Amino acid sequence: MGKFLQVTIVRFQQRASKLAILIAGLAAFGTISPLVSAKQSESLNEKAFIVEEIKVDGLQRMELGTFFNMLPLQVGEKLEPSRVPTIIRTLFSAENFDDIRVFRDGNILLIDVIERPTISDITIDGNSDIKTEQILEVMKHSGFAKGEVYNPSAIKNIVDGMQEQYFSHGKYSVKITNKVIRRSRNRVLIQFDVNEGEPARIQSINLVGNRLFDDDVLLDQFELSTGGWLSVFTSDDQYAREKLSGDLETLRSYYLDRGYLKFNVVSTQVAISPDRKGMFITINVTEGEKFEVAKIAFSGDLILTEERLKQLMPLTQGETYSAAAISFAEEQIKQNLGYFGYAFAKVTSVPNVKPGTNKVDMNIFIDPGKKVYINRINFTGNETTNDRVLRREARIMEGGALSTAQVERTKILLQRLTYIEEVEVETPKIEDKEDRVDINYQVKERSAGTISGGLGYGSTFGLSVNANVSHNNFLGSGKTVGFAINKNSFSTSYSLNYFDPYFTIDAISLGAGLSYRTQDFGQFNDTATLLDTAAIDFNMGYPINEMTRLNFGVGYQTNDLSANGRVSQQITDFFDSNDLDVRTDTDFSYDLVKLSASIIRNSLNRGIFPDRGTKQIFSVSGAMPGSDLEFYKLDYSIDHYIPIAPRWSFLSRLKLSYGSGYGKTRRLPYFENFFASGAQTVRGFERNTVGPREIFRTPQAISDNTAIDDFDLQINGLLPAEFDVIQLGSRSIGGNARALASAELIFPIPFVEANNSLRSSFFVDVGNLWDTKFSYQGYTALQAALIPDFSKADTYRASAGISLQWLSPMGPLVISLSKIYKSEQDDRRENFSFNVGQTF
Repeated sequence: MGKFLQVTIVRFQQRASKLAILIAGLAAFGTISPLVSAKQSESLNEKAFIVEEIKVDGLQRMELGTFFNMLPLQVGEKLEPSRVPTIIRTLFSAENFDDIRVFRDGNILLIDVIERPTISDITIDGNSDIKTEQILEVMKHSGFAKGEVYNPSAIKNIVDGMQEQYFSHGKYSVKITNKVIRRSRNRVLIQFDVNEGEPARIQSINLVGNRLFDDDVLLDQFELSTGGWLSVFTSDDQYAREKLSGDLETLRSYYLDRGYLKFNVVSTQVAISPDRKGMFITINVTEGEKFEVAKIAFSGDLILTEERLKQLMPLTQGETYSAAAISFAEEQIKQNLGYFGYAFAKVTSVPNVKPGTNKVDMNIFIDPGKKVYINRINFTGNETTNDRVLRREARIMEGGALSTAQVERTKILLQRLTYIEEVEVETPKIEDKEDRVDINYQVKERSAGTISGGLGYGSTFGLSVNANVSHNNFLGSGKTVGFAINKNSFSTSYSLNYFDPYFTIDAISLGAGLSYRTQDFGQFNDTATLLDTAAIDFNMGYPINEMTRLNFGVGYQTNDLSANGRVSQQITDFFDSNDLDVRTDTDFSYDLVKLSASIIRNSLNRGIFPDRGTKQIFSVSGAMPGSDLEFYKLDYSIDHYIPIAPRWSFLSRLKLSYGSGYGKTRRLPYFENFFASGAQTVRGFERNTVGPREIFRTPQAISDNTAIDDFDLQINGLLPAEFDVIQLGSRSIGGNARALASAELIFPIPFVEANNSLRSSFFVDVGNLWDTKFSYQGYTALQAALIPDFSKADTYRASAGISLQWLSPMGPLVISLSKIYKSEQDDRRENFSFNVGQTF
């Protein structure tokens, strides 16, 4: 029959987590010898052999060399049967195989393997609270990702991890199922189906042990609540472990900030209803006694003088202890040390309670660490902007001492650049050099240039046609170059401009512009006047300090003014003041040399869409003495942003304006007047329809039945002026005085990711426009009843509404929905406004 064949097959099943050694004896023809004899009486020496060759079968993905690197055996070694299980366990530990079998053919070792499949793709359906990208990123860190080897045992860990994430979001009824679909070429598709269910709502929050403060007072500090009418937006009634942990810390801070140094949260119980939809929270606390500060001492390497340290400490002896005040002092001390290069200073406050009293001694220990110097200043993300343009905004130097305040100041200056959307900064230490750091600024650029042409529409200007070539960061230099042609129902303009913010290394700026514009004020709800203007201007800016700047400008204008259509009394008065009779000569040409000066103080954190800081501007402008017209204008404006919460801020605005004539010009020319109403002043009113209006004064002819003896007969056959018919026009003439105020609550748009190109706000606008030179007594008592007194400053307008602002690819887009709360007779309303291409 031939030789009796004995074959030992060793098989390991990872899924069962055990090693199975199968020994089978088969009768067959051949010369294969056993690895492990089935006869226990045979000696070990008879079972061992010298491995002359190793053959591997079943590898598809893994390289043979990689396999041999894993194999704890080499050709020429003596192989004992007892080593076989160890070899198999070693190969399985790499988690690349589903099955491994070992045979012996003479002195040849045969290894037969079945590789685990690779993951061809992972799909997740039904998830909304947690984004797919976040889940896949967590899986990737666990080695479970597309292209990786499929490990069946990892599925349970992945599902458990996803459930934990949903539990932390209050989704306790979440159900997650998975399916493994076999594909060709030893691949698998992993599908996860998520049924998130309804979030668990908080039914009650109970505080136990609080005697000093009512439940309502304490629970008002919590982010979590039992719900209200805003819960649909805030989700404050949805339980989450992270929120509860934050609320417990808030509760602790509330007591510590009021002197209760030994306050403690004893325990917290969270119970869930049987249907897993309701949560019940119980918090047990001990309040302790109120403590006051007995003594404050500073120790360690102070660096700063003790007098300066006391100035930075808001608490003094005898005052109630406050953890918030102590934390503030620690930060202030670290910030002051940072000014001198001690960027990684440590400040630790140790309260020592005096036994048997309610007094505490404060020991402030200061460890400034080593003085830190700057190794390199790096900028990344600036694909367009030249490195030197960003570097000139830096207030730190390579090789110099690190100042944390100046690092942050540089970040703010970079964010103020209109072509930079966001800036992040890191200060990593240099290896083996504890006193050296790199300053890494990561910038995100926004589009600074446009080459565009097309059609647009706005409720302010109607249909518009434009062609623009402009760039606020021309060739990455930080300079502004632009050429534009714009036409709408109000005006046609051509302009060319240039501006260099760093004409000198000291940030002295220089700019110039050429323009030609034709305007039809009648189409702009203003007086019936045509005005053509050609102008050239130059401007220069000079920095006083980091936040304050002086600007100066000079320009020359040549203008052609033409009264068009029905002429109002204001136009007639203007022509009369320049020795012209508008009835016979409707054209007036004049030249102006314009001067301007302004001072700007700017602490805003961004150039576009800031959310903190203040910007104030005071400017004086006008025509210099000797011009055909002589006048001046004063403007003051302030924008103040107060951050409330991430992506929430409060904006208050104020703008005051006044203008008048001087020298040979008695009053401010009507076409230089200020205006109110519209998207950028008082929203809810149609552009330039509030304030002083056109007055039309029509002389009356002498009729046949007029008693001539009662009047001095006029040569032209007209009655005296007191018999003129007075009418008010629908268009505003503007005023020489203006006051505008606005308050806005800026808030994030629901379901839209945070970005610095889109924002929305609730607003309240209040404003007025009046004419201090208006003479109400200049009209007869009979006709004056038809005319408001335009010199009054108390006829204000008010509106409120919601606004959306977006830096769209077409240009700035503003949408406003308004409701008017205070108006005057004949004001034109515009509850909805939509504008593209107008600046914010």
